[in-house]
Amino acid sequence: MEMKALALILAVMLANGACGGEPTGCPAFTVERPRPHGGTVLSAKDFGLSEDSDKNATAINRALAEAKRVGARSVELAPGTYRCFDEPGIKIEGFRDFRFEGRGAVLVFRRPAEYRGQPQSELILDKGNVLVRGCERTEVRDFTVDWDWEADPLGAFVRCTARHEDVAAPEKSYVELTFVDWEKYPKYPEPVPVQKMMAMAEDRAHFRAGGGFSFGQTEGHFGARNEWVRPNVLRVWPGIPMEGRNQNPMVRFAASPQNNLRRVRQFEQGGLYRLQHCYYGKNALNLDGNRHLAVRNVNVWSTFGMAMVTDGKSEFTEVENLRVKPPTAEAFAAAYPGVKFRPRPVSSTSDGFHIARSKGYFRLLNCLWTLNNDDSINFHDRFTIAVRGGDKVLDIVNRRGAEYFRVAPGAEIELRYPNFGETGFRAKVTRVVGNRVYVDRAMPPQKGQCFLVWDRTYGTDNVHVKGCVFEDSGFRNIFSPSNLTIEDCTFRRVNGYPIRFIADYRSDLWCEGMGATNLVVRNCRFEGGPVLQPKWAAISAVCVTPTDWDVGKVDPGFVAGDVLIEGCTFVKPTGPALDFSTGRNVIFRNSTIDLAGIDPAKWPEAGKVKLEAVAGSRVEGIRHQR
Repeated sequence: MEMKALALILAVMLANGACGGEPTGCPAFTVERPRPHGGTVLSAKDFGLSEDSDKNATAINRALAEAKRVGARSVELAPGTYRCFDEPGIKIEGFRDFRFEGRGAVLVFRRPAEYRGQPQSELILDKGNVLVRGCERTEVRDFTVDWDWEADPLGAFVRCTARHEDVAAPEKSYVELTFVDWEKYPKYPEPVPVQKMMAMAEDRAHFRAGGGFSFGQTEGHFGARNEWVRPNVLRVWPGIPMEGRNQNPMVRFAASPQNNLRRVRQFEQGGLYRLQHCYYGKNALNLDGNRHLAVRNVNVWSTFGMAMVTDGKSEFTEVENLRVKPPTAEAFAAAYPGVKFRPRPVSSTSDGFHIARSKGYFRLLNCLWTLNNDDSINFHDRFTIAVRGGDKVLDIVNRRGAEYFRVAPGAEIELRYPNFGETGFRAKVTRVVGNRVYVDRAMPPQKGQCFLVWDRTYGTDNVHVKGCVFEDSGFRNIFSPSNLTIEDCTFRRVNGYPIRFIADYRSDLWCEGMGATNLVVRNCRFEGGPVLQPKWAAISAVCVTPTDWDVGKVDPGFVAGDVLIEGCTFVKPTGPALDFSTGRNVIFRNSTIDLAGIDPAKWPEAGKVKLEAVAGSRVEGIRHQR
């Protein structure tokens, strides 16, 4: 028994890159497919699915309810375009050994925004266009999610055709935006929500340098003041909120007369922009608490919110051929015969794939993200910060409160010091009352401003990303798991960090990431520098604590401990290839940095390898081309 136990411990250590060996990344794992059984196959058409109906979510849910009642092995849709304007969306819940077969169906959603003065971080999974919850050995596949742009466009391409500056009365400064694809915009004559704008290239397929503007992110929030000048020309006061409309105090919209003038001056006369009416919303696919779930061959042409969200006790998930990308003219014509094609400015109005919490074991194969807003990938686990309210009491002091952390009685929590250092303390939660958490053991004394509180129910570790493309994507790719492999991927004209290893907490915003170690990046290609922040690195690592707190030294191996980067190509970087402000045992080898055409006077850090802060690094076999 002792030898078996020792062998098991050694295997685990090797899998985590320990024992002085090289990092190994994600271990092998299997996502189980649905097991064959004698259940029937139901067609949603027999339950009212019809291209003539606006209530196809209800029809699909009827088929799913009957499938659960009779123990069916599959529900099938049919080729066609189906409007799903009814509430509450499609719900695939509580199935085992089951397939949801789209058969190429295009599911078109149009659902009104809701306003609750909610925080930016709110996730209401029940509201998803497609919710998959509590399923085991289930496959969801072969369909497209879209939005009704003819009646309720999520955004538009606009050109700044006029700019008025008034120094004496800066609140009267404005810009005029022409909707280039419309003679009469569908939302005319009512004022429209203006939540986000980004500078775009003339080909409409790429972002360009020129900045962006944020006017608030939450569902139902209105944003900047505006009025119509003509049916396709909108006048916008970019630093003045719209009076009489929902303005969420929980979001950051820096409204003031001087900021209005400053923003007007930032607009480029004649410049093309992407205007978004919404940001966070109901999301295309919400995955909650599933085991052995596969999502295959799903297109997200557009969605109000994130393309895909995972939360809860989800584990063993495989996502293959997810395409978060606006439709081509040909695909649009097939789905909407007789409808004029207009290029779409945005796919998902928020993140491409967001993991708030999970139990890990994720595989992403041959996926694509383009023209999404915000992060394409954001994989982390939420935690919170709290102060000692008694021997067995914690008071959450993060402004987002218990609703953000969402710890439940019975969960095991771990306390850490503000510098992420271990306290050695774990306890069970006995109850939660408001922002007060009660535990079953007396806690150690508090050192510094707070404790970091982790819910050890969760851990988004053991992640494999292979053959994916991040092209003209909205912002960053955030990876906070341990035991991570990213291989054979392409990062092309990403707006922010192509790969960012991070743990980050703030007293008023997010608390994300519980350590990232044993990381492998292999045979990836990075083209160009980040569009919005061209001086940013292709691969970076950072551990972020509140800037006004003195938390002491952070263990350099907490984020980016044991990293192997090999066989990668960096083409025309404008910032560093690597920039690690933290890390331990980092190996960078057998890679190419192509600086042909890069002006070193303009981009002095282009292609640099910045590992000075790393505790132990090795760089070898790096080829520089000019």
